Amino acid sequence: MTKGNSLFKIDKKIVLITGVSGQLGEAFAKLYLENGCIVYGVDIKKNKLKNKKYVFLKSDITKKKNISKILNYIIKVHKKIDILINNAAVSYFSELINRNDKEIDKTYEVNLKSVINLITEYFKIHKIKKLKSSKIINIGSIYGVNSPDFKIYSKGDRFSSDIYGATKAGVIQITKYYSVLLAKHNILINTISPGGIKNKKLQNKKFQSKYSKIVPLARMGNVEDLFTALLFLSSDNTSYITGQNLIIDGGLTIK
Repeated sequence: MTKGNSLFKIDKKIVLITGVSGQLGEAFAKLYLENGCIVYGVDIKKNKLKNKKYVFLKSDITKKKNISKILNYIIKVHKKIDILINNAAVSYFSELINRNDKEIDKTYEVNLKSVINLITEYFKIHKIKKLKSSKIINIGSIYGVNSPDFKIYSKGDRFSSDIYGATKAGVIQITKYYSVLLAKHNILINTISPGGIKNKKLQNKKFQSKYSKIVPLARMGNVEDLFTALLFLSSDNTSYITGQNLIIDGGLTIK
């Protein structure tokens, strides 16, 4: 794990992470816990993470009422939320000609609609309660910026879909939109867009090798490659950064 130094000190922050039971979400929760934060993790499936400063909340965040309930609960307990991480995301890997409305709707609801609702529902409370400040970090993707290199995918690989990329492009755009709209309320909003992150359970070695060959740094990313960016954007010392999309992809999108 990565501990922040005094420049990026974030201990005692109250952190909310959606999609906490996935590969990224669980790693993010451990990072913030290691750095002295109190972490609330939200997902529809519980993970095995145990820590006295970690609270798991089972909830479907595609429902606005659930988001409002979660936010109100945390703020009632702590009088604030310092850092909100919009990490929850889904993707479907069916062929384009077999894509159905259910898959499209679910991808939109989780990846984009829930982000919009979390930001707007938080803002309502922030304004009513006259809260001081907060950081919102949205997790985007390089496929919200570039299209995939279709040549590296073989049958059975987790092919990045059109709707997934469209929702991640939407996340990047609403980051820009809300960062301007909410700036005067001292709500800072940024996006981190990872490249391909290695996952031994879901990717075979052949795919990992093909992907690595198209990356200038010649490898897939590790979850830990995102940690410094999270600590950086979470710190009080980055109080003049908002509306940005920080791409962490080994140089892939500049080719």
